[in-house]
Amino acid sequence: MIILNHLPKYVYFLLVAQAFNLIAAVLSVTVSAIVGLKLAPTQALATIPYGLQFLAILLTTFIFSFLMKKLGRHLVFQLGVLCLFGAGVLGYFALTNEQFYLLCLSHFCLGLFISTANFYRFAASDRLSPELIPKATAMVISGGVVAALIAPVLAIQFQQVSGLPDFTFIYLIFSILAVILSPILYFWNNKQKQPQAQQSVIASVQRAKLPFNRIVIAIMSGAFAFYIMNVMMIMSSLHLKEHHSFHYASISIQLHVLAMFIPSFFVSKLIQRFGINTIIYIGFGLLMLSSFIPMLGQAGVYINIALIVLGIGWNFAYSGASTLLAGLDEQQKHHVQGLNETIIALFATLGAFLPAPILTRFGWSNANLLALSLTFIVLVVLMVLSKKQQHSQANASSL
Repeated sequence: MIILNHLPKYVYFLLVAQAFNLIAAVLSVTVSAIVGLKLAPTQALATIPYGLQFLAILLTTFIFSFLMKKLGRHLVFQLGVLCLFGAGVLGYFALTNEQFYLLCLSHFCLGLFISTANFYRFAASDRLSPELIPKATAMVISGGVVAALIAPVLAIQFQQVSGLPDFTFIYLIFSILAVILSPILYFWNNKQKQPQAQQSVIASVQRAKLPFNRIVIAIMSGAFAFYIMNVMMIMSSLHLKEHHSFHYASISIQLHVLAMFIPSFFVSKLIQRFGINTIIYIGFGLLMLSSFIPMLGQAGVYINIALIVLGIGWNFAYSGASTLLAGLDEQQKHHVQGLNETIIALFATLGAFLPAPILTRFGWSNANLLALSLTFIVLVVLMVLSKKQQHSQANASSL
């Protein structure tokens, strides 16, 4: 069997699919609270639709992982696309009929789609040689660069469309994305089934069972990176909107999103050269630095630099964790990946709801100090777990 040192073409279908996933997610962040405020019976309920989106991800991630094991990834991915289409239709009718419950259903359906789409990065490496797993995982994650560039433009361009209530067409974009995404996933499925010599596929790869400590390291790294990224991003956004213009804050967040995904184009090479653990540690070091920089001053430049460092740190920690879990054997794969995505969804949800109360309770500087301290504690735990794993391997090899 021939194994080449470049990615097979089917991986790039998942790159496009991931871009569509993140475009939908960024558009949702942009409009959910505004539309919720417009349709909700009271202001206190305005964020319920976005909360239901996270709840859908949290409740169904493990279920979808189980279904992928039973039915295959492609069928579940197409089910997710159907949910994306439904989210667009429900959002359209929610706005045209001014029905808040339809908006809630729309975002719940969007959460179901995102829950399935979160497995795109794992699907990219299912049949690849171990040497190509970091590259494939990082390549799919890099679809976020496309989303960071396109989603804000779509939001501005289609915020107002003649003959429709404001933001209505943005929800229709969800359905349009679904119509395009479905054949993309169909072609991906057909291509990845073909055991051609020119593809770097090894269908019969026997991967070693990933040790428990390595699984814990991967889940902790990915989940906490998501938590601290959400907390710091939202706190920074709130702080910027209070002290600067909305336009300035929007540009700052866009720079952060670009910093989250641009490293994906080269992080796989760093993983291959320095190792997964080292890249995760560097990622956590950058997360700590992103919490320290805002304590130097409250000027916009400090926060912008911190947001860029935060994005790069998240990418390193998340890519390292994803690469670890992409190397699972067949018995572990669906169960552990499902557990991982569920825990990440939980921590991301906490990271979305806690910034405002943390900022109110502790203030700007102390909130950053708290984030730095928590990140340091988690980093120490990861290092201890890694040392234990190395000792276990050394003892096993000496027997």
